[in-house]
Amino acid sequence: MKKITFILLILCFSLNSKAQCDSNLPVMEHFDTNTINVCWNIVDGDGDGWDWYWRDYGSVYGGYKCLVSRSWNSSQGDLYPDNWVYSYAIDLTSYSTSETIELTWKVRGELATVAHEYYTVYAATGNQITDFESSSVQLSEYADEVGADGVFVTRNLDISALAGNMIYIAFRHQNISGSQFILNIDDVSISNSSLGVDDLQINNFKHFYNISTKELTLKSDSIPIDNIALFNIIGQNVLNKTLSQTEEKIDLSNLNKGIYIGQVKLDNVIKTIKFVKQ
Repeated sequence: MKKITFILLILCFSLNSKAQCDSNLPVMEHFDTNTINVCWNIVDGDGDGWDWYWRDYGSVYGGYKCLVSRSWNSSQGDLYPDNWVYSYAIDLTSYSTSETIELTWKVRGELATVAHEYYTVYAATGNQITDFESSSVQLSEYADEVGADGVFVTRNLDISALAGNMIYIAFRHQNISGSQFILNIDDVSISNSSLGVDDLQINNFKHFYNISTKELTLKSDSIPIDNIALFNIIGQNVLNKTLSQTEEKIDLSNLNKGIYIGQVKLDNVIKTIKFVKQ
């Protein structure tokens, strides 16, 4: 099987109860609502009253809705964050360590000139701080050193070693030296490659946009299509639709002209498509 990396996410879902948290793969989180404490837990490790929170950036910084953690503010100056946000339980019990399971997210230091923001992402079989810190599955980095100085970049971590368990993931903003500003996290997903590119080719998945009817057609020979999410060129999620047939027609007459990226879900795999609406 060929490895599939999810760059964008689908399934913008309402976070009204624990039952709605997506615990089976593929797991996807856009942070499109401000109710982040339903499926995520927040810990202000340094106790300064500043921890992770949700923000809608509007058009000024790309229209993103995402998580925010500060290392500076105008009233207090430098902050020294030890801010945690960790997930609900995610079920990997049906997977084996021979399969590729990948955690993907987007990160950004908000302002390019002060983007030396340090953070760590963890995956662990427990949800205590000590569980995350002792886990061998973790990655630490500075945002600006991976190209995330003022722009979102997609990062990933192989968590296959934890297959067979219930797991949790966590993001920790920490160890900031000197005046920086804000760290953003967005578009978190966990996926596996049990259905690969070859399988999609066998099932002959196709898509095409009809300029006359303003419809996007999705077609698979045998696998029902579960869902589609569309994103515009600046990453805004403009459509989410639950589907159920092997052939679906999506009315796009209400969308503006332009380039769109689609994430189509078929039986635990995401197919990324790109098209121009005219």
